[in-house]
Amino acid sequence: MTVNEDPEFPNDPIGESLDEPKEEPIDRAFAAYLRSCDAGEMASRDDFLKQFPDVAQQLSELMEVADLVGRASGVATSPLHPRNKPRPSAIDPSAKTVGLSVASEDDSNVDPGATLPMPYRAKGDHGPTLPFNLGDYELLEMLGKGGMGIVYLARQTDLDRLVAVKMIRGGMLADESDVRRFYTEAQAAAKLNHPGIVPVHHFGQRAGHHFFSMSYIRGVDLQRRIDSGVIEPKTAARYVRDVARAIDHAHHNGVLHRDLKPANVMIDTDDNVLVTDFGLAKRMDSDSSVTGTGKAVGTPHYMAPEQAGGYSDLATQHSDIYSMGAILFACLTGRPPIMADNVVQTLLQVIHDPAPSIRSLKPDTPLDLDTIVAKCLEKLPTDRYQTATELANDLDAFINDQPIAAKARSLPMKVWHWLEGVPLVAAVTGRRMVDTSLSQRRFQAAMLLLLMISPFLVLAMASGWREYTSWIPREIAIAGGVEEGIYDDVSATLAERMIQRHDLTASMIPSNGSLDNRDRLLRREVDLAPMQASAVSGDTICVVAPLFYEKIHLLVASDSDIQSPADLANRRIAVGPLGSGSRATAEMVFESLGLPPSVLEREESSWSDLTHNLNRDNAPQAVIISIGVGSSFVFELLASERFRLLPIEPAMEISLQHPTLRPMTIDPTDYPGIDLPESGIATVGTTAFLAARHDSPDDLVTAVLESLYQEPEFCSGLIPRKNAAEWQGLSLHRAARQFYNASQSKTSPD
Repeated sequence: MTVNEDPEFPNDPIGESLDEPKEEPIDRAFAAYLRSCDAGEMASRDDFLKQFPDVAQQLSELMEVADLVGRASGVATSPLHPRNKPRPSAIDPSAKTVGLSVASEDDSNVDPGATLPMPYRAKGDHGPTLPFNLGDYELLEMLGKGGMGIVYLARQTDLDRLVAVKMIRGGMLADESDVRRFYTEAQAAAKLNHPGIVPVHHFGQRAGHHFFSMSYIRGVDLQRRIDSGVIEPKTAARYVRDVARAIDHAHHNGVLHRDLKPANVMIDTDDNVLVTDFGLAKRMDSDSSVTGTGKAVGTPHYMAPEQAGGYSDLATQHSDIYSMGAILFACLTGRPPIMADNVVQTLLQVIHDPAPSIRSLKPDTPLDLDTIVAKCLEKLPTDRYQTATELANDLDAFINDQPIAAKARSLPMKVWHWLEGVPLVAAVTGRRMVDTSLSQRRFQAAMLLLLMISPFLVLAMASGWREYTSWIPREIAIAGGVEEGIYDDVSATLAERMIQRHDLTASMIPSNGSLDNRDRLLRREVDLAPMQASAVSGDTICVVAPLFYEKIHLLVASDSDIQSPADLANRRIAVGPLGSGSRATAEMVFESLGLPPSVLEREESSWSDLTHNLNRDNAPQAVIISIGVGSSFVFELLASERFRLLPIEPAMEISLQHPTLRPMTIDPTDYPGIDLPESGIATVGTTAFLAARHDSPDDLVTAVLESLYQEPEFCSGLIPRKNAAEWQGLSLHRAARQFYNASQSKTSPD
């Protein structure tokens, strides 16, 4: 037994609080109610309330709240509920003792009132006159008393030593549950042999009163140390580490403590730690328990959530680990992790609310110690330390400035746990919530305000987005094509008109043709780009306007014997640069004509180098190019009389195989002064489009179309606005569709 040697504190019994005078009447009454429920002795609530007239109203409200807690956890609180277990059978003390004493003939008639203080004595009546003889023990003085027991300093006469004797406070009137708990405490402690656990010597009964004796140790309980001031981190870690070692010994011997709290941890005069009060202990290898399912056993501030929820018969070693984390929390902050206005609120918060971090209360707490406590206080038992040894090892590592095994909770998880405390979020996720912080209430108020104004925000954002997607940027870039090609001319002309009409900066970016333009548009390097029909694909690119038709020109050397495309086999043909639209179109034609690379050799070169390459001795004997009619490049080749145009037939079959191609004719008027048949040269061709992205601003697209169709004519062969408006099946930009729809309305007859 421990007695306090610190002059600032009175003597303190093992496991019993000395603060009984500070206990509120309502707390005493509610504790008596819970004990009566536990023992199955609650016949009528009304009769019970009459015993406490001063707090009857408050007590009745607490009873109702306790019923709500029981229903929320799926268990019964009222002793009259059909789920309650029947009252346990009478206990045979002879089967549960360490050393046993029973009443003898000469003391069986001893007056029970003279044996020990009773709980309902008149104020000022402290029981028998001390010293008092109790068989082998002489009771010398009362060391302390709590809700259940009274502890005396006694002399064991046979061995002439001082011991502590604990007796049931109810004496002969103690109910069966009190006796069962008393036996459990003695039996659990007696089977343990560890320097960190107060040893029990002897157990028995005398004159109908149960008692047991234990070692008398000088010191103070941990709660008194906490009350005197916050404990230094490494000292607190050492205390809880030693508790963990002692509890690990208990676990290995099949005993759960289930009521670990600072008041049940003793610090002797040599600063050694001893665990006491196994009154709520449970054997891990049996279903025995001092309470039934549905009863929260332990001290609310320090019990694990599974105990607070009424599942104490399912408590495991993880429950004791939670309690040790709560003890360490109290050592470092001076308060338990969960605090509320009353017992019921405390139980609800233990069940549902996450414990605050130590650093939120004491920012200077070492991070490793905060991590250790947080792991102990996890709501799910499986998220805590798996054994008390693991906890002790981590505390050892902290004390010795070594890395700990526990990992800090991730920031997203911390944020989520905080959000779960917001009532609105808790309602959505189905989490039961007891209390919220001021910051969480403010966050919810902001959420509700945002919810109320969200329709207006959506409208404002939609309006802003429309405005953003409609404006003309101050700088635009237009992709061109190969040097001196028709795409270059078209883009340069469009850039000039945009500058003149809209006072902005526009530039033309040279490229290798259609496929290169498509890639630049997708990479947002340009705002607009001319390209062939085959390049307009995907969900991002759309058409602003059809520009003109591009005809495929197949030119062969005038002095060659090539009379049809089939004669191109085993020869070389200039096809232009890789990645150009002309090259892609040429490959479609070759595929239809059955001229794969193994049959017809392709010679790749830029169009600017082609003229030079055609002057070589081993120049290719043919050239294929898809370009707008009237091309100066084609005109020069024909005018030199070194090349002639060769028909591409059958044009209809080719166009059926490739929908972006269509049968066309190269007319004599396309190249004035060149000797071409009056019927023209049969070929296939495609369409060149001006393309943009779907998210291009509406005003920009409209401005481009206005510039495109203004006088004078934009370029030779430009598809008229009226014909463009009649085009079907195009993936037009929304502003372009509106533009062409308006054009059709203006030209339609009344």
